[in-house]
Amino acid sequence: MSKKLIAVAAAAALALTGLVGIAPANSAVGPFNVVPTGAASNHTDRDGTTAAKSIQINVPSADVLRFVASDASVALTTGTVVKLEVTTPGNTDAITISSTGGVKVITDTVFDDGDATSATGTQTLTDVAATGNATVYAYTTSTAAGTVVVSSGGSSETIHISGLSQFVYKLNLTATSTAAISGDVTITGTAKDAFGNDLTTPVPEASWTVTGLGGNFTGAALTDTFTYTAATKTYKMVVTNRNSAGSAALSVTLDAAVKSTAVTAFGTPVLTAFFTVNAADLSAQVTALTAQVAALTADYNALAAKWNARVASKKAPKKAVTLK
Repeated sequence: MSKKLIAVAAAAALALTGLVGIAPANSAVGPFNVVPTGAASNHTDRDGTTAAKSIQINVPSADVLRFVASDASVALTTGTVVKLEVTTPGNTDAITISSTGGVKVITDTVFDDGDATSATGTQTLTDVAATGNATVYAYTTSTAAGTVVVSSGGSSETIHISGLSQFVYKLNLTATSTAAISGDVTITGTAKDAFGNDLTTPVPEASWTVTGLGGNFTGAALTDTFTYTAATKTYKMVVTNRNSAGSAALSVTLDAAVKSTAVTAFGTPVLTAFFTVNAADLSAQVTALTAQVAALTADYNALAAKWNARVASKKAPKKAVTLK
């Protein structure tokens, strides 16, 4: 081979080497994939593939969005967001995200700003991958399962997410207003979080305190029986009324471990309930009412007799009335 041909071949090889080293702006990176991390609890059966296997994350009880990496040694984290790490086929592929139910999503830019709250997210957004990767965060305000659908480059993946609610924000209780002396006073109602969800795990009996004022109520721990009905998500406490006639006051409070802190965005919390209960001698009331009925009956019969006398004299309407 001549020196001229050798020089041409060398130049061509160098040029080809340079071309190989220059990748297109949106060259292939890898298969589309979405990896969720940061669940509230480490359940191996909750991979997000179905509603029944939804990834659980804490409902924001303090209106703070917080990512905490999963840790097999921790039974329950304080995280309130799930991180979704997206891999796209191309370096700069467009990504679309949509959600359903109580699930909302935000970009890593918004999340990293540090000011995100439960009102920040949206149920639709778009993003663009950088070197084939993007990060999105998802959170939920509902204990019911919702979804996040991530799509890019003609592929998509659906991830199911549900909320884990652990703290009470509002009590809604009612109580018996009048009961017999030493009779039953029943307190019933619900305990919900800031978004109106029933707690994932019911508030245990030990977290409720019922105290009274008046008669033998004063300073006493009054709960005699406690039940929780899962079908209606209703709590029921029965206490024995004061042992003498008169009125008494009842208060129902919760332990700090199950109460939310007050958050302006969530409205005013209701974490204590107060009731006035009357203790009455019901047998005496029955006797008094019986006497009242007898007196009313006598008055009625006297008037009826006069009416019937007029009917008999044919000076009044034709129809007599019946005596009691």
